Amino acid sequence: MFERLRSVFTRGATSAADRSIATATQLSQWAKGQGWSFAFQGEPAQFHLGGVAAGQPWRMESGAPARDYIHGTELRARADLRVAPEVALMVISRSLKEELEGRVYGAITDTMQTAVDDSLPQEMRWLAIYEELRWPELPTSFLRLFAVVGDRTDDAQRWVNAALVSHLLMERVPAERVQAPLLLMLGDGKVALRMQTAARHLPDLQYATALLTTAATVAAQNLPLCGDSQPDTLPPG
Repeated sequence: MFERLRSVFTRGATSAADRSIATATQLSQWAKGQGWSFAFQGEPAQFHLGGVAAGQPWRMESGAPARDYIHGTELRARADLRVAPEVALMVISRSLKEELEGRVYGAITDTMQTAVDDSLPQEMRWLAIYEELRWPELPTSFLRLFAVVGDRTDDAQRWVNAALVSHLLMERVPAERVQAPLLLMLGDGKVALRMQTAARHLPDLQYATALLTTAATVAAQNLPLCGDSQPDTLPPG
């Protein structure tokens, strides 16, 4: 009897997982329904889509990972903004922050470097340069999963506001997705997103596009724009 029950629950779990993996037609219809462009790039896991947020274009790609800390499929996205280029902020999944900080320390000690240079990816350089930022309004549930890194707490509070925190904490299924690497960066007037996913996993695409467009909109509304007066705090490179 227990074996029969186990097979029923296993089939149910598998069916739910299968429903999360969209076909090419389903992805195209979903993107079209949002008013976005969509195109495959030769492989089932490789495609791109794009739209507009805060009056500026954004583009998201699915494909092979460009970073070795991401496994399976990577979602990469960028939204061009008119935010002042000196604003430098990053939201990073806490487990990824701890892993990359270990790599930064190892890279510096192994090579006897005394400074961080362009040989390291930008996210690792920022972890070496900037401190984690905290303020009372950040919920404990957020701090367990994510860290905010940057130069100016006031800019961070304007960007990582209730709307962005709410999107970051949106429920992700299956549960292990919550621990998957995620990186959201604001610098050089652009918002960039990297996220580990499974090929054509529609819930992750919905999560990522909502996060990217919210991050872009909040930044455009709340942060200084190009030409606004603000001290130059971003180190060169």
